[in-house]
Amino acid sequence: VLVAASNVEHVMAKTVLVAWKDTREARRAIADALPLLAKANEVVVATIDTDRDESIRDSLADIAVFLEHHGIMARTELIAGEADGDQLLIFARSIHADLIVSGAYGHSRLREWAFGGVTRSLIEESGINRFMSY
Repeated sequence: VLVAASNVEHVMAKTVLVAWKDTREARRAIADALPLLAKANEVVVATIDTDRDESIRDSLADIAVFLEHHGIMARTELIAGEADGDQLLIFARSIHADLIVSGAYGHSRLREWAFGGVTRSLIEESGINRFMSY
């Protein structure tokens, strides 16, 4: 699903933030967004590092290699702190991203509804274009 920001006429997708978490939904989002990523000037793959696990760095490196095989040069970033949508949006604004690519509903919809989550934060955001896959 492509959700356009409320203040844009065209989705430019020149700086794209890929919100990475090693899940089926995030892998699908990247595969679905390959045509948009290929046209971007800058692609940043970022994940929130909640437990300082080295496997997170390996996962980021793997997705960067995958994108490189598709002709897309991406840089990777670790965002320190708690996994929360607001932190992701702050980072997106700091790199001037005009599109966020992410998986959606990695948790049950009931859990998202009751406790919130990254998907809910992205759906409620209206200032940045969002491309989400489930």
